[in-house]
Amino acid sequence: MEGTDPTSLPLRDIHLPDPVSWWPLAPGWWVLLLIVIVTTLVLIYFIRRRRNYKLSAVYLAKQELVRITNMFENNQDKENLVKELSELIRRLSISIFHREEAAALTGQDWLEFLDQYSGKDKFNSETGRILIEAPYQANPEFNSNDLISLVSSWLDSVAKIKRGSS
Repeated sequence: MEGTDPTSLPLRDIHLPDPVSWWPLAPGWWVLLLIVIVTTLVLIYFIRRRRNYKLSAVYLAKQELVRITNMFENNQDKENLVKELSELIRRLSISIFHREEAAALTGQDWLEFLDQYSGKDKFNSETGRILIEAPYQANPEFNSNDLISLVSSWLDSVAKIKRGSS
């Protein structure tokens, strides 16, 4: 076979297999893609939820309560404290609940409305009654910390109700 011409041999050219395609993806890539999508959607959900909470009326009311408390600590004006706290919970009530339900209430009906959403009978107590009695007194005497705490806990209760409904 020494004298055989290589071109006369019945050989075929070497055919390489087709290159590996990126599509369709292997199962591992599908799983990874699914994990990335689910993680992204969960992140978007929590970011929006947090942003919506920060823009919510309850969040803004809590910020206002901090401002009112700081102002009271500086000037110790109990008349102004009662007025500001009363306005705060009235505005929040009108914002969150139906205007017809909260806006026209006064006196005992107002306190019962507040108790209805606090889950306790705190506004009909001595501390809560300050909201309807102190504005008509020249120098009201009451424990300001108890009143601020009562309003703060009412805001927390309303936030839970609001969160449960959305």
